[in-house]
Amino acid sequence: MEELKHAFYGVMYKYEKSFSETGVMANLSEWKKQKANLIDLLRRHPNWNEQALAVVFDYAEGRNIDSDIVDEVCYTLSELADEVIPANRQRVFHTALNAAVSEYSQTLSPEKLEIVRTSGGIKCVEGQKSSRIIGKLCKTFGVDKHTRYNAVFAQLADALNPLQMQKTVLLSVHPCDFLEMSNKDSTWNSCHKLSGGSYQAGCLSYMTDSVSMVLYTVDSDVKKDFHKVPRRNRQMFFYHDGQLIQSRLYPDSSNELTEQYRSIVQNAIARCLGVPDLWTFKVKREDINESYETVPGSRQYADYSFQGNLSILKATKPTEKIRIGHPSLCVCCGRPYGSGALKCNCEELVVCQDCGRTVPKDSTRYLDGVYYCSACLHICAACGRVTTDTMYPAFNRRGHLREVCFDCYQTTIAPCAECGVHTICATIGGTLCPRTALDAA
Repeated sequence: MEELKHAFYGVMYKYEKSFSETGVMANLSEWKKQKANLIDLLRRHPNWNEQALAVVFDYAEGRNIDSDIVDEVCYTLSELADEVIPANRQRVFHTALNAAVSEYSQTLSPEKLEIVRTSGGIKCVEGQKSSRIIGKLCKTFGVDKHTRYNAVFAQLADALNPLQMQKTVLLSVHPCDFLEMSNKDSTWNSCHKLSGGSYQAGCLSYMTDSVSMVLYTVDSDVKKDFHKVPRRNRQMFFYHDGQLIQSRLYPDSSNELTEQYRSIVQNAIARCLGVPDLWTFKVKREDINESYETVPGSRQYADYSFQGNLSILKATKPTEKIRIGHPSLCVCCGRPYGSGALKCNCEELVVCQDCGRTVPKDSTRYLDGVYYCSACLHICAACGRVTTDTMYPAFNRRGHLREVCFDCYQTTIAPCAECGVHTICATIGGTLCPRTALDAA
């Protein structure tokens, strides 16, 4: 819990939020109690990462070939072809082109390849990309001479060769993944963002209930501290008693990605339970509404109440509803409250990064991304710089002892190194030395 506490602190520092050790530990204690069964379940998965408190997958994300887009771009390419190909050769070109796209595939079957070879008069082999075959076909018939050809062909090639992006997918119950469910470093955000979102308290409600999991993706080169990096997309899942609710996908509700992520989570749950990955899928609102309830006092934005779906594991017979959310606990005093912020109207507190004490926020300074109390901060008597570094003693012209930073200390003692009486400076306190760099402050 100590490691999680400091990770929680790190998120609060990042967003310059008020918080105390009492408030943070109240939330973490409730998280530990409520998420115990869910953590025990997910730990059975072979991809469980104990440090990340998540099941971690390597995943090639990409879209399927959209037949409507292929048809639309192919029609445009056919129009270009009719403008440059002699009328007596247009039919054979269209026959070959239609054969090349009709399977909506990156490669062609032997039957379609034969049609392209016969009608188009070009050489093509099994396994060759459909887009490359179409390119050869257009070059043979002179379609590539059209001024719009390059742009149209690029569209068709892109539609037939959807981009695959390697990503890391996490199904997480880490406290900080709930806090950072709308990470401010991402290129998108939602109403749960801690930097000004109207449902910040909802992050705590999801964190401290017994059913919520965060699924999100990050770049494939990220190997640790996942909660600190930007999310490419994020989706909430809620599981209990053989029932799985999938909520809205952010930043955009792609049906294809939604299906892919649902399949990942369904498979993970079934594997953890040791049962067949067979589910009954429901999208009717009345069926979904009967499967859950939002816990009174919780503060999350309930997008699952209007956009989402329900899966029921065929190996189980659900008897209880999924209870989503939990009354938010103030990150300062640790008590339940009713606003959308992270805290109630109690005193503004923060934890000093240096000494770890909880102190009033107005007695601290925010420096280098964290808070320091006045006892742990030093102000150089020479340059006025605020620092937490080691300070050094020096005398001003009145003989008063002052603290200076290392750079000013070096500057102050440099001329004394050549002074014939520098050995007695400590005795006389520099009061008679005209080279003293400090003023009379």
